[in-house]
Amino acid sequence: MTITLSPEHERIIQAQLATGQFRSVEEVFEKVLAPLKPQASAATIDEKGKAHAAAERIQDLRKGVTLERPEGISLRDYAHLGHKY
Repeated sequence: MTITLSPEHERIIQAQLATGQFRSVEEVFEKVLAPLKPQASAATIDEKGKAHAAAERIQDLRKGVTLERPEGISLRDYAHLGHKY
């Protein structure tokens, strides 16, 4: 890729290189273009972390829980045993 810069932009880049903050033109461009890179936002990362923690909590709560219903009874009927309709 060939990029043509205006004389003003070239002066800005040369001035940045002269400060010693950057070692190459590529470093200047990396710094300038960094905000444009797609990134997962902190909120997205936090939401994923919360969802993962919730899933682990549900798995912990379900440990040891079994469904031992008598044969011949539907799951719906078993779920409603003892309920008054």
